[in-house]
Amino acid sequence: MKECSALVSIIVPVYGTEAYLPTCIESLCNQTYQNIQIILVDDQSTDRCPEICDEYAKKDSRITVIHQKNKGVSGARNTGLENATGNYIMFVDSDDELYADAVNILLKDILEYEADIVWAPKNYENGEYTVFQGDHALLLSLNLEHNINAVWSKLFKKTFIEGLRFEEGKNINEDGFFMFQCYMRKPLLVRHNVAVYQYNVRENSCSRQKFSDKYLSMLYFCDKKKELIVKHYPQYINETRNMEILTNLQLLDILCSSTDKKYKELEKQCIAKVRELRPGHKPFNKHCAELAWIVAHGLYPLYKKAIRFKYYR
Repeated sequence: MKECSALVSIIVPVYGTEAYLPTCIESLCNQTYQNIQIILVDDQSTDRCPEICDEYAKKDSRITVIHQKNKGVSGARNTGLENATGNYIMFVDSDDELYADAVNILLKDILEYEADIVWAPKNYENGEYTVFQGDHALLLSLNLEHNINAVWSKLFKKTFIEGLRFEEGKNINEDGFFMFQCYMRKPLLVRHNVAVYQYNVRENSCSRQKFSDKYLSMLYFCDKKKELIVKHYPQYINETRNMEILTNLQLLDILCSSTDKKYKELEKQCIAKVRELRPGHKPFNKHCAELAWIVAHGLYPLYKKAIRFKYYR
């Protein structure tokens, strides 16, 4: 491996994951590539996470623990970026794990291809490589290519993401907007179809919670991306349609969890946007295609009742 002494900084925002945190930290400490900096940012967690972080730091000098007032996942990642001294950067969620060879594999890839970002999509294991240059990554992002908008399972060249930060106060789809800004910089992106990251879904994770105002950040970031496309890449305005319709379909799915009347107007707006954008829609998956059809044919109220009966009784 070229530059085998390169330091890799792994940033871990920590909050409310005491049952998972030890396994996460151990997966980082046990990497086959040893020259790593592990930055654990305790975001004022109210469980035993602060103590667990400190306990592991006493055992491994590569671990840096930062305790801060609660700023959300974006603020925790920004703190990690401000304290990272590595040549390369990774992000790992504190309830997930890295496979033992993860850093070794991704670092080898980024050096071999002289890439800005290396991306290992979850559940792809055929070992194939694909290189994207210029605007290609941006177009993949707009078309919602599998996991391309997540920060996990990626290795970043630190100099490439210099100056980029996560938007604080917005903790849903914040990573997607960070990645979108990366792709606007026209990276050399290498996709290596190999499993390096164990993503765990918790019952109380954001994807499992009932609808609340924090989900409005999904529309916020969708609008910000569209504004940037209009300003800098107007030739790709049609490609924003899939991004917009998926955002509104996702919101309608999550809105099934709520009967709060204050979200009734939002529900109407999402339905109207799906109906507007459905012509020419390229579905992200079968569920999106089916839900778009349901919404377009005025059947969303029945769909919502069925989902509530199944999951929210």
